[in-house]
Amino acid sequence: MTIAIGLKCSDGVVMEADGAATLGDVGLRTIVQPTTKLSIIDDRIIFGFSGPVGLSQLLYDRACTACRGIQNRGLPAACRLLRDEFLKDATTAFQTAALARNVVGGIASENIVHHTLLALEVESRPQLIQFDYQCHPEWTTDALPFVTIGSGQPIADPFMAFIRQVFWRDRLPSLAEGRLAVYWTLEHAIRTAPGGIGRPIQIATLETNEDKNLLARILSKEELKEHEVAITAVEEHLQNFQSAQRPEADLPPPPSPPPPPHRA
Repeated sequence: MTIAIGLKCSDGVVMEADGAATLGDVGLRTIVQPTTKLSIIDDRIIFGFSGPVGLSQLLYDRACTACRGIQNRGLPAACRLLRDEFLKDATTAFQTAALARNVVGGIASENIVHHTLLALEVESRPQLIQFDYQCHPEWTTDALPFVTIGSGQPIADPFMAFIRQVFWRDRLPSLAEGRLAVYWTLEHAIRTAPGGIGRPIQIATLETNEDKNLLARILSKEELKEHEVAITAVEEHLQNFQSAQRPEADLPPPPSPPPPPHRA
């Protein structure tokens, strides 16, 4: 089980994933172990995945090869190239799953359901592209700037939509706003999911460095801590706002003063 979130920003792309890997086979889940689900390719590409680990390793290898040299292609052409490369391994997974259904039934489909997120430079701009389990591509736009993949999507999508409505409904967020949004969303998902989603939280960004080149990097633990502190402050502000709106009669009575000291 996984949750990964990608968000197109005005000055780059931010991507985030949880860190819980569920082990098991053929419908039997055994344990959950901490892992990392975002990878950096050539310091300029972010790769995120939801689905079976073995297939993710194969598609990561495809991405390492296919993403090199496509910066100058048009975005649709780049998406077609990546789709065709991913299908080489995904098609084999489809075919073997169809054969396995004769032995283990529909549970064989669990080994082919996957989604991929890529953040990379195309047409001299940072782009965020998702590929569904059929490897069909879809790139984010100003109108639809975020995407969520994995079992936590039913929790994350509404929360991301809420944040967008409140903070940046008519524009793209900045990277700073985007990092806070995805961290808050994943924190919310970890708190409320029935299982399979957990720490460590991982955030990566694709942004312009001092040399005016796009650079992909993983945020440090110190940077993640800053977002944790910021979210605590936001939630406390909302709690205080709610208290300020309550009628005075609904407020709890003030505490009684302490009794006077006893004198002999």
